[in-house]
Amino acid sequence: ASRGEQAMRSPLIIWLHGLGDTGRGWSHLKHELRLPQAVRYAFPDAPESPVTCNGGYVMTSWMDLETIPIGNGLPDDAKGLADSTQIIHALIDAEVAKGTASEDIVLGGFSQGGAMALLAGYSYAKRLAGVACLSGWPSLRVQLAERVGGGANAGTPLFIGHGTQDGVVLPECGKDAAERHTAAGVQVTFLDYPAAHGPHPAGMAALRSWALEALKLEDDE
Repeated sequence: ASRGEQAMRSPLIIWLHGLGDTGRGWSHLKHELRLPQAVRYAFPDAPESPVTCNGGYVMTSWMDLETIPIGNGLPDDAKGLADSTQIIHALIDAEVAKGTASEDIVLGGFSQGGAMALLAGYSYAKRLAGVACLSGWPSLRVQLAERVGGGANAGTPLFIGHGTQDGVVLPECGKDAAERHTAAGVQVTFLDYPAAHGPHPAGMAALRSWALEALKLEDDE
């Protein structure tokens, strides 16, 4: 996109936090990604609900989780996933109604927020610019190939980053997400890095490059 075209656009990154966190906990993302000033960010808060793996304690959570660490055998909270998908789709709908093209929106998240970005992004009815998942996992796996491959975002690029020493969401989850979305026809950028359950400078640098391309932005650095 030319600089004139960039000035007319209003690209947006919607980022979903992890268990027990709030959107504010990820507000540093804009400083780490250092994307052009035109890019806006939204950091929504998950609803509060009892979480089984934490003894039923009520906290912000996009879904119920039975156990931690999370591996490929995680049972899905189908109702929680469906409810949160509706919330996230409504957030995107509201931005589109205000004039942001859906193709100018990246949906991303960390941990269970990354899991939600995969599910809500690839089930959204309009084409998005991209989906990003850090330290997350694929949910509702049985329907994944059909949901992704048959949806409006079958051609939407995906970034997956995962720490090789992650003891909360096991590294197998990131690899499984990458393999399943690749098999469904998605263009996947997968990066693992020497980190536990959290962001890593190499992951952030790769996410920045990927986001510039997904949002068709010129690097202004």
